[in-house]
Amino acid sequence: MRKWKVKKSNMKIDLEKKWNEAIKKTKIIRTRYAKLNTFNKTILPYVLINRSTINKGMTVIREGKVEVLPAMIHLPDGSPIFDGFNFFDTTEYSDETIKTFLLVRGIKLPSLKYSNDETKLDLSEKTVDEVVKDYQELLARKEDLDTGIILGIPEVWQFSLLIYILSNITKSLNNDIKNIFDNLE
Repeated sequence: MRKWKVKKSNMKIDLEKKWNEAIKKTKIIRTRYAKLNTFNKTILPYVLINRSTINKGMTVIREGKVEVLPAMIHLPDGSPIFDGFNFFDTTEYSDETIKTFLLVRGIKLPSLKYSNDETKLDLSEKTVDEVVKDYQELLARKEDLDTGIILGIPEVWQFSLLIYILSNITKSLNNDIKNIFDNLE
């Protein structure tokens, strides 16, 4: 039986460097088919895959879902709430520091609450490409049109997940505007 190493970093992550890396290296392999709900919460199931930095040659698989309340572009300005993202565990920075970091870079999240529920964390001896292929086949067999597959960066995987959420918000923008105007009539 193989023993998995688990380690918590004692060093603070360089957020600027990791954010830029996430922008460059995050790949959305498969996205949700439907647009986000304009007036109600949206559940975004995901599989986030990245190489392990602790167990060399291994692949980290995170399955979960993010609840976005509501994904509307006309919400009042405010500070987003990140539930279940656990930034402090991997970066030693508080959620407030992360929010400020994103805000200074001009990143405004149009919804006020993002709640991440990581339902499964697993290690695989397969390569990242093999794991991606397995999940693509599994989701196709299940005819699952909602679950996204994301290739993320290891140290701050949360940034890759935020990029996935932002891509879904952007994809839904025209639909939200139409729904807002239709609701005014």
